[in-house]
Amino acid sequence: MLTERVTRYLLDRGAITAAQAEEARRTQSFFGGQFESHLLKLGFVDEETLGDALTEAYGVPFASGVHLRAIPQAVLESLSLEIARRHHVCPFRIEDRRLRVAMLNPRDMRALAEIETASGKKVEPWITSEFRLYQALEKHYRLRMEGIRSISLAPPSARPPAISEAADPRDAAPAGKKVELGLDGRPLDDEIGAHEEAYFPLRTDPDPEPERTAPEPPPSSSAERTAVRREPVAGGDPLERLDAALRTAENRDEIAEAILDLCSTRSARAALFAVGREGLRGLAGRGRGFETERVKKVTVAPDASTLFDAVLRSRDFYFGVVPPLPANLDLYTVLGGKLPAMALVMPVQVKERTAVLLYLDDDERPMTRPDIPLMRRVGAKAGLAFEILLLRNKLREI
Repeated sequence: MLTERVTRYLLDRGAITAAQAEEARRTQSFFGGQFESHLLKLGFVDEETLGDALTEAYGVPFASGVHLRAIPQAVLESLSLEIARRHHVCPFRIEDRRLRVAMLNPRDMRALAEIETASGKKVEPWITSEFRLYQALEKHYRLRMEGIRSISLAPPSARPPAISEAADPRDAAPAGKKVELGLDGRPLDDEIGAHEEAYFPLRTDPDPEPERTAPEPPPSSSAERTAVRREPVAGGDPLERLDAALRTAENRDEIAEAILDLCSTRSARAALFAVGREGLRGLAGRGRGFETERVKKVTVAPDASTLFDAVLRSRDFYFGVVPPLPANLDLYTVLGGKLPAMALVMPVQVKERTAVLLYLDDDERPMTRPDIPLMRRVGAKAGLAFEILLLRNKLREI
C-alpha cells in the first residue's frame, strides 16, 4: 500500500511516467529488493525527489546519503551490531537525548520499542532508501545484509610490480573447481566493493616492442574538433537503439561496444573499466588515445589515488575537473597525452556492487554539463546486461 502511495505521489507530480514505473516493477520482480531502489538505480528519480515521496507516504523525515555518510562513533555505539542487523536500522545522530535512526519501516513499533530500551533514548525514526541503508550498515557496521551480495575487505597483500602482465585467473583455480569469472576476467570472489575505499594507481601491461611514436596531436581547428564527436546513428531513440543492441549482445565485448556506440555520440572519448580486487582493467574505448587496443593494456592497481576514487567510494557519478595527481598524469600519458579539461565517471552496478566504470570526456575541450539522468539510465541498462550475461554463462555450466 505504501509503495503505491509513493508511486502515485511521483506520477501525480510528473516525476516519473507510467512506463518508467512499469519498468522499475519489472526489474524488481527479476532482481528483488524495493521498488524505490530500482527507481533510483534506473535513474528515473533523484534522491531528493524520492525522499519527498517517502516522507509523504510515511509521515517522517528522509535520511539521505548526506545524513548517513559521516556518523560519530558515539552514535554508532548507542546501538549494538545485533540490533542493527536484526531490525535493519542505522543510528546517525543524537540530539537532545533523542536518537535519530534510519530505517525502511519507521512504523515498526516493536523495533522502535527495542531500540529505545537498548539505547536509553527516545527514538526519532527517519525513512531511508534500501540502497542508502545497506550502504551505511556496510560502511559503519561492516554488515552483510541477508540477500544482499557484498564482499569483505580484501586481505593485505604484497605490493604488485609497477608493470606486469595480467595472469589468467583460471591458472590459479583449484583442481576440479569451476571458477565463475567476473567482468574483469577474474573470479567473482576476487572483485571488490566500493566500500573498501581502495586506491588505484596506474600500471601498464608490458609490450615486447613498446611503441615509441608520439601521441597524436589534438585537432587544430574548431571544425576538426567538432568532427571528433561521432554523429548519432539515424533512426530511433538512442536508448531504444542501445536496448536493441544489448538484447542481441552475446559477450562482454559486444555489450561494451553497444554502450560506446551511444557514448561516442555524446562525447569525444569514452571508455569502460572493469573493477576487480587488483584494481581496474580496461575493457574498451573510443576516441583519440582511447582506442580499445590501448585501453585493454591499461590496469590501475591498488596503490595510489586517481580520479576514480570518489566514484568507487560513493557509488555515485563524478563530473568535474581531473586533478593533476601523479597517478592521473601517468594514466593520461598512456591515454592520449594530456589531462582532459573535465571528465564524467559513472558507476555500473552488477549484483549490488560497482563492477564497471563508464568514463567520458571531450579531450581538451571543457565538457558541457552532461545529461546525468540519461547517463544513469545507460549505466543501469549496462549493469543489467552484464548481469544477464553472467547468468547466461552460469546456466551453460549447469
